[in-house]
Amino acid sequence: MVLHKELFTIMADLRRDGRPFAIATVIAVKGSSSAKTGDKAVYDEKGKRIVGYIGGGCVENRVGQTVIESLKENETRMIDVNLDSDDMELGIPCGGMMTVFVEPQNRTQTILIRGMGRVVEVLADLAATLNFNVLIQTQEDEKDRYESADEIITDPLDLDEIDASIDYFILATHHRDDHKQSLSALNHGIPFVAVIASQKKAGLIRDHLNENNVSDELMANFHSPAGLDLKAQTAEEISLSIMSEIVMHRNGGSGEAMGK
Repeated sequence: MVLHKELFTIMADLRRDGRPFAIATVIAVKGSSSAKTGDKAVYDEKGKRIVGYIGGGCVENRVGQTVIESLKENETRMIDVNLDSDDMELGIPCGGMMTVFVEPQNRTQTILIRGMGRVVEVLADLAATLNFNVLIQTQEDEKDRYESADEIITDPLDLDEIDASIDYFILATHHRDDHKQSLSALNHGIPFVAVIASQKKAGLIRDHLNENNVSDELMANFHSPAGLDLKAQTAEEISLSIMSEIVMHRNGGSGEAMGK
């Protein structure tokens, strides 16, 4: 139990630091093995064991290779390790057979929402519910509205001054410089930049991006008007349409109806 306590502490540290990792658990053992059912180990993104124990050199390298694949595909894996084989290139035969379950724990993606208003409030709640790391950049007198946010920024910081790796940027300021902020976000390398705007304003922003020679590759990261076409009317519906587009982007969905 002490070992598992250490595991949980290290996993919490890795999540806080935004580092991907995987948990390997022995779920079955047959024959001779130094590991027991229930033994666990934490591996880093390079397939190196950080802490824990699931067996010796016969097992660690095989599991490490699977960890790399599991994190890359973001899918769990279950592997049978034949400890009686000479053809593993992983060490001397140990005898027996064991099954290991590998669970990837990829970095939690971060959404930065800049602005204020009811749409921003609902966006923050939805993003938190969907397991995003939520950063809100807003005015000082608005900061108490975002209890679900992981961090609230009230300083007028530029993107390169924010100490976070941003995966999704939602601009809800409705300011005159939205076109400049959009250009900055795209040049900053943020893979998804969304602006809540009318069709007319979105067109003007696109014109500005084109005038500044934004490549087709970066333009593909620009989404405005933000959200899927749900014919949204209320702040809640608008927020749902935006988060639906983001989930579709994250999961590689099509946005089409499931049943036709």
